[in-house]
Amino acid sequence: MRSIVAALAQSLIFRIEDRIEETVARSKRNAIFVGAAFLLLLTAYVLGVAALCVTLANHYGTVPALLGLAGGVTTIALVLIAILLHLNNRDAQIRQRRRKQMQARRQLAALAAGTAARQPLATAALGLALALFLKPDSRRRRRPDE
Repeated sequence: MRSIVAALAQSLIFRIEDRIEETVARSKRNAIFVGAAFLLLLTAYVLGVAALCVTLANHYGTVPALLGLAGGVTTIALVLIAILLHLNNRDAQIRQRRRKQMQARRQLAALAAGTAARQPLATAALGLALALFLKPDSRRRRRPDE
């Protein structure tokens, strides 16, 4: 009996090790290909900026072209930072709202536990009310306020 359990455990461990090795190999391969693609995209971006700079330099002159390009890139970066700050603020508000909801649920559960010891019938009614009104939200649906 002991040998069967040992064989099953060893088989399970080998399966888990095989899955881990496959996942690590796949992750390494993906990292290599993503790194190569990122490097090529970065090269294309640098060449595009250089071409834009040369084109603007031919049309406006070297210094105004460089200053204009730097100003445009700075403006885009500031807009992206503002968007990121707005999204982080919104996420913090959503987390705070959920924290308050969880605190209210804990308080109701503590009230139910306190009532359970004294009044079993009231406990059943409160449990039914909690089950109906505090059912968990589906994560698939997205509420309009989020």
